Amino acid sequence: MKNIILIPYRNREEHLKYWIENTYPKLNKVLKNLEVLVIEQSEDNKLFNRGKVLNVGFKYYDEDEYNYFTHDVDVNPIDENILNIYNKDISNNHIMGIYTSQCDTLGGIIKFNGSTYKKINGFTNKYWGWGCEDKNLQNRSEFYNIKITKNILNNDKKRFEYFKIFNDVNDRKTSNNGFKTNFEYKKFKILSNEKKEELILESGLNNLEYKIIKEIIIKDNIKKIIVKIW
Repeated sequence: MKNIILIPYRNREEHLKYWIENTYPKLNKVLKNLEVLVIEQSEDNKLFNRGKVLNVGFKYYDEDEYNYFTHDVDVNPIDENILNIYNKDISNNHIMGIYTSQCDTLGGIIKFNGSTYKKINGFTNKYWGWGCEDKNLQNRSEFYNIKITKNILNNDKKRFEYFKIFNDVNDRKTSNNGFKTNFEYKKFKILSNEKKEELILESGLNNLEYKIIKEIIIKDNIKKIIVKIW
């Protein structure tokens, strides 16, 4: 079985360089049949859309039985024990958080198989700008009764012993972030089941629009695709 790491990316050259030189060799030792796909959103004057970029990465493979990881490029495991978490078994209808937010979301580093991701229709494509696509994913997972397990949260006092985390990010521009937060954390929960499923099916893998502009082999099993999304 293949293990696929999907890295959403734009304008993080230093972070990507560090990840490839330091994190990839460690993960390549513990994960069999590993491939890494960096999905770079093209420079199109649009805000970054992390969820949609990750949907594109999944569609590049689109295999039910593969294990997939979404992996932010600025978070790097440095403790050897953390690597064992990546190798934990997951089943159908199961999403495992490796490093996630204390705010009850599925962002950062998570693991799932293809059939589970398809069941929840992937991430929403709607959210341009940072924030809340990870809460949206958790809402979808809970609606479809996906088992969710989590390991390390970003308020863990030992997180910097476990991970090297870059804190120099300055591109977190947002779009209507207050509205997104209010809806995903509060309003979604009080909707009828019919309306919840309607919203889930309104945006995700089933209506993804994109174009791969370029493919670049970085090294060994690491590839980058540059994508235009709209």
